[in-house]
Amino acid sequence: MKKWTTGDHTIADTEHGIINFADGLPLVIADWQVTEDAPDRDGRVYASVRGWIVNGGGSGCIDDPYTEPIEAGRARLVRSQLRGRPPMADLDVHVDYYAVDRPYPNSWDHRGRQVTVTWMDRRIDAEGRPIPEDEIGRIEWTNPATGEVFDLTEAYVPAGEYYYDDPKRPFFTWRHFDRWSGGVPLLHPFYGDHKSPADGGKCIADGEWVRITDAPKFSERVAVALS
Repeated sequence: MKKWTTGDHTIADTEHGIINFADGLPLVIADWQVTEDAPDRDGRVYASVRGWIVNGGGSGCIDDPYTEPIEAGRARLVRSQLRGRPPMADLDVHVDYYAVDRPYPNSWDHRGRQVTVTWMDRRIDAEGRPIPEDEIGRIEWTNPATGEVFDLTEAYVPAGEYYYDDPKRPFFTWRHFDRWSGGVPLLHPFYGDHKSPADGGKCIADGEWVRITDAPKFSERVAVALS
């Protein structure tokens, strides 16, 4: 990718690619690059394609409901058109946006919004041999130490904490975001109704968790205090 911290950064003359998502949503990106992370402790290799949005609207921030053409968070990639690379097809991916602070003055021909599409590419052992994937996509996990069953589609808060259900005062909830560690699902913090998590993750087996549907509501606490 070009160095963008200059006043004359442009993307018109860079390589463009198209990623098609479910519901017929195309994402056009420029000056794109594909990268891979090192295998995690479970042998999973996550890959990403990142580029500058060409056909996007909204701020590009993860909490902007008007970001186009697709919201941040989970998505279904139907097919990619990235010249020089075999097409990717039928992948569950995660979409993240990043708004770059542009220098002033500048003559950019774009709005300064980057997008990253990430997926679990493969799983390998210490010798590089393939390992069948049998965890990502699961919607339930049982703690072998306690027998407690967790619904991985639910949102949680630590035991003893309130669920902040006031939309004017959003707070963090913890949800599974398709990440595992040592065979144990991780929970990540989500702020308000954000579709992508903030940094950090905790093993679901560490500490006690309560589903937000069962947690005490902050609004109820306030109502009791005022009565």
